[in-house]
Amino acid sequence: METSVARPQSLPITYSPPTILLIGACFVLSGVAGLIYEVLWARMLGLVFGATTLAISTVLAAFMGGLALGSALAGRCCGRIQRPLRAYGWMELGIAVYALLVPIFFTWVENVYAYIWQQFHPGFFVFSLWRFLLSSALLLVPTTLMGATLPVLSAALLHANKRKPNSVTRLYACNLAGAIIGTLAAGFVLLPTFGVRSTIIFAATLNIVVGLVAIFADRKADLGPADVRFASDDSAAIRVTSKRFWLFCAFVSGFVTISTQVAWSRVLTMIIGSSTYAFSIVVALFLLGLAGGAWVVGRKNYSDKLREAILKVEVASAISLFLSLVVINFIPVVLVSLGLRFHVGSWTGLLLLQVFCAGVLILVPAFLMGMVMPIVLVWASSDRIASVRLSRRS
Repeated sequence: METSVARPQSLPITYSPPTILLIGACFVLSGVAGLIYEVLWARMLGLVFGATTLAISTVLAAFMGGLALGSALAGRCCGRIQRPLRAYGWMELGIAVYALLVPIFFTWVENVYAYIWQQFHPGFFVFSLWRFLLSSALLLVPTTLMGATLPVLSAALLHANKRKPNSVTRLYACNLAGAIIGTLAAGFVLLPTFGVRSTIIFAATLNIVVGLVAIFADRKADLGPADVRFASDDSAAIRVTSKRFWLFCAFVSGFVTISTQVAWSRVLTMIIGSSTYAFSIVVALFLLGLAGGAWVVGRKNYSDKLREAILKVEVASAISLFLSLVVINFIPVVLVSLGLRFHVGSWTGLLLLQVFCAGVLILVPAFLMGMVMPIVLVWASSDRIASVRLSRRS
């Protein structure tokens, strides 16, 4: 199946290399704020819905569903956005405003949740459906805006003077790096030290700063069409003829990644506990692996052998997941043995042991799974640039 080539609208502005670097820095801070929200909202919703596997999966599904919706909507219309960096700035400001209103919305959700139980006494599955609907209603607006940021910034990269096939992948890696910082900051510093309200204000402030910087940077952009040629070689552009295959890869990648994160979180809960610290450790290690995989893809040029790369990565990921089933059985023994061997008697020592044991389980599979989506992004980026070139030649 050959991808259709549509004539894009003219590119009215050009973003300079310093502006592109600024975009990367903004996306790091955006990732910080986004994961602060995820850790914060997951713990807050856990107080309402409970900490069962189903409750956590429901909240995570609502969160990821909003991200997917925002990405899909932005992917359809980002080609028509004349000033994508400005649009990104307004999205960040919208996230900040909603985040500041979240405590009020949480109170409403808690009251509705209690009312449904008291008045209707629904069964298990019906109550689970209500839990999902309430979570979705609460998280839909901010997560949709969050999900739209990457496609919009990818559109901004099309306005750059110099651009490489893996620019979007590097942008994705920047966001993951910020997400790691945000997870650790929320779990170990902000929530324990300053509480929920101050944590919300801090994250919203980050969004406001990023939004204002993006809008100001867009105002300084030069008028005139951007040079969409790759900096490496004009012949490097490829036309990908198997769109369904790559979309299937993206779907499988998301399914395996999120389901594995939920499974590991629940298994490790029985080993390292269910505190905010433990939750933050698992999420941060998982994101560290994903970011490492994205960074490797961003450093290498896979444009001419994408199928070979995706095959090797998927096979290696499957092997690592099977091996993780063996590793899980040894983690409790390793945790106790190391604790006794080194006479661990402090909170810091125990925390380091938990990080080590969780890292042994998570890092390698997460690293391999983190390479899949960036490779898909390389395909999407290359296909988009090829479409632009062909339309200009016609």
